[in-house]
Order: sequence, then structure tokens, then C-alpha cells
Amino acid sequence: MMILVIGHLLKSDCAVGLRVGELLKEAGIQVYELSGDLFAMVDEFNKLSPKRAVVVGAAKRGRPPGTITEYLFKPYKFKDEFDILEAMRPSLEGRISLEDFLVGLSVLGTVAEEIYVIECEPYSIAPGVGLTSGGEQCAREIARRILERYVQS
Repeated sequence: MMILVIGHLLKSDCAVGLRVGELLKEAGIQVYELSGDLFAMVDEFNKLSPKRAVVVGAAKRGRPPGTITEYLFKPYKFKDEFDILEAMRPSLEGRISLEDFLVGLSVLGTVAEEIYVIECEPYSIAPGVGLTSGGEQCAREIARRILERYVQS
């Protein structure tokens, strides 16, 4: 199982995926970091050619802060080309996020057979370096779950 993390270092809890990567590396686990626009992230992911992968990051979806959600990724469905362009726009304007990566996979496709997503609802997305205490808790819990559920398989 390949572990990949995504995060934005300069946006507070949006860096939770990067912190998970640090924690897993400290435990001796190989982790890959994806960064950049959706084209760069999907290209790098597909070059790694994982059969099965876990992708970790923060995602603002309106849940209570600190909520951790795990799911098997299913490509998004879009109404039309304009819907696709609108979904891709934030990444092309400089945002680095798990959501952009998932949009990219949905549009561009992937070589992976299974992609599990673990995301944390951030406490803060304000500009700044460093996680909130809640973001740190979220990162530690995600790292624990990965070690327990995915590294063993």
C-alpha cells in the first residue's frame, strides 16, 4: 500500500497531510508527498504507479472541525465541460489541496486500482505556518489509523 500526503504548508491546518507524512516517516514508513497543481499531482501519482494507495489531506466540507473521514475514492461525475473547468479552476489559480487532486484523478484518470482517502476537516485555513492544536490531534490520529489499518496489509 503506497501512502501519499497532500498539504499546503502556508495555510495552517491545510498542512495536516504533510504532518501525517512527518509522523509516518518518523515511524519508518515510506511516504510520498504530492504538491502542485492538479496536473502535476496526478502526473506524479501515475508515474509512481501504485496498485493500491492511501491519500491523506485536509478537506473543508462543512463538517465539525477535526472530523476524520475515510472512504474508497470513486471518480466524480461532472455535468459537462464547464463543470469540469470550474472544478479545476482553484488548482490552476495556485491552490494545493486534496480536493484538487481528487478532481484531477476524476478528470485525467489513474493507473491505481484502489485509492483510499483519509481527510480531516480543518480547524483553520487561515494563512500561517503550523497546525492548530486540533490539527495536530487530527494528524496524530490519522497517522495512528494508517499504521494500524493500512501498513499491515
